[in-house]
Amino acid sequence: MLKDRSFRNLWTAQTVSLFGTQASVVIIPLLALETLDASAFEMGLLGSAESLAVLLLGLWVGMTADRYPRRSVMVTANIARLLLIGMIPVAYALDLLSIPLLFTTVFLVGALTLLYDSALSSHMVLTFDRRQLPKINSYMEGSTAVSEVAGPGLGGLLVQALGAPMALVADVCSYVASTVLLLGSGDGPKKGAETTEQESEQPEQSEQSEQPEQETVKGALTGFTWAFSHPILRPVIVSAAHFNFFTAMFFAVYTFYVVKELGFSPLLVGLASAAGGLGGVLSATAASAFMSRVRTRLLYVLSLVVPTVGAFLVPGSGLLDSSLLRFLAVAAGMFLWSFAIVVNLVMSETIKQMVTPTHMIGQVTSAMRFTTLGFEPVGAIVGGTVSQFLSPTTALVIASCGLATSIAWVVLNRHLGTYDVNEAEPVSTA
Repeated sequence: MLKDRSFRNLWTAQTVSLFGTQASVVIIPLLALETLDASAFEMGLLGSAESLAVLLLGLWVGMTADRYPRRSVMVTANIARLLLIGMIPVAYALDLLSIPLLFTTVFLVGALTLLYDSALSSHMVLTFDRRQLPKINSYMEGSTAVSEVAGPGLGGLLVQALGAPMALVADVCSYVASTVLLLGSGDGPKKGAETTEQESEQPEQSEQSEQPEQETVKGALTGFTWAFSHPILRPVIVSAAHFNFFTAMFFAVYTFYVVKELGFSPLLVGLASAAGGLGGVLSATAASAFMSRVRTRLLYVLSLVVPTVGAFLVPGSGLLDSSLLRFLAVAAGMFLWSFAIVVNLVMSETIKQMVTPTHMIGQVTSAMRFTTLGFEPVGAIVGGTVSQFLSPTTALVIASCGLATSIAWVVLNRHLGTYDVNEAEPVSTA
């Protein structure tokens, strides 16, 4: 795949963008804690901002991604994100920084990230042969994993050296570089994808020639209703929504717990996240092989069970006396978490792209994000509330127990039990 210039530029642009984004995952919570002295509840609210954007704007975003040229949508989303992130250091310099401002910025960046991801998913299907998608998605998730190794570690280091506001400059620079790479890449279909793009354009033109249904609630709900009527996608979506609720609950408390309860420095927070990224890197190199050797449902169940084990290691680290052992336990938990989640994400993305008509991929992507991430604001707020009124440890244990129950939706579904992504024929038309 790396010999293909179009893919190489797209992959590099995504990697660079994710690099800065993963750095900000550490920088913004540390900024709230160190500069604004945020409480556990405020950290929960901040943790809910991105997923709240998906909940409120997700269906409209998918409709928008499918209506316009995908590469143009990605470039626009990048430019808007760099401007928003760049406002934070400016607000700090003017003494205008506040939790509401951070919440609003993360909210808007979350909506733009969904727009970018929805367009990217469609762009990949329109540009490349669908039978290459497991390998392509492994590369893309590998980018996520690499960024999780370098991004948080560098983010923690930059916060330690420069302070959180100035550390966000790295995120701004990453979006600039990503935009330049996207502008320099081609967006025409490759051999084997030409028919797909031609077929996918016709439904769009037909829909737009009628009354502007795409701009109505009915138009926005098209991807949602289609996804939930599909017997293979439905259990994937519901299990992910269940898992993400408790994931949001967990990570709303995670940073507060490791900083305030375990005494981690910003550098240690970044290194623990980097350990998770290392697990993701190793997983990305093997995800495609896992999918070709293990039945889809069994591998999907394992990809939900292993992160649960990793989650329990974090509150369990509080029982250890040594600071080194606490760090190693948390790092091991993040490693297991990311290793399994990368496999899960590659599988989910590949299944979606294989079974969804091309002209609906943006809408279906946003519908899935709407559902799977839509519960995260509630989970984050519940996590912050439980942490505030009981304890951070209690919140983490409850969240870990909740994660374990997400496998029920997959185990009990007979359709997914008989489906194997390697044996299925891709769908290219409605």
